[in-house]
Amino acid sequence: MSDNSAVSTVLNVLLCGATGFGFYKIGPSEHPYAFTACVFGFCHGLFGLVSSLTGDENAKKVTDTTTSIMEILPLPLVNVDLYLAAESNNIALGHGLFIVPLAVSVILSLFKGESGDEGEGSALDTLKTLTILGNITSLLYLSINESSWNLAGMAFLAFMAKFGAKFFEEQISEGSGEPVTYLSWSGFYVLTALATTGEK
Repeated sequence: MSDNSAVSTVLNVLLCGATGFGFYKIGPSEHPYAFTACVFGFCHGLFGLVSSLTGDENAKKVTDTTTSIMEILPLPLVNVDLYLAAESNNIALGHGLFIVPLAVSVILSLFKGESGDEGEGSALDTLKTLTILGNITSLLYLSINESSWNLAGMAFLAFMAKFGAKFFEEQISEGSGEPVTYLSWSGFYVLTALATTGEK
């Protein structure tokens, strides 16, 4: 097992553990959206674990697909759940609507394969970035209204998972983006479990 594979294995185990903590703390009947976000995170960690341990090409393809889903899906789902708990149904509906065009774009990219226009600066990339920034801003707004450090930490970790990892990869050291992303996702899920159960 190479060093890169060992690091990837540890990061995927950490993600599975964080989402498992979410399963334990978050009830699916009380918080279905946050629980669904944990399910996606757990599946991504599990597929990544299988991919890093076996080196299977099919598992690698599934991990790549779930990575694109992980970039866009958990944050809006958690925001929907948090705003429903705060009884802001109109804002929760808005966050739910963020998911629809992005889900369609992920499905279309699966059918297009490698020939799709998904590079830097593409319309899809811009839509993803705007959606993530909108959800982070909304989470910060809710954290200020609720006076919750957990929500502020979730916003910071969501920012780090997308933009901090990119900065580390391009400016600090090649290969450092993945650990930043996985550590941010793991922290995000732990704080999600705490925030949805009412801990500030």
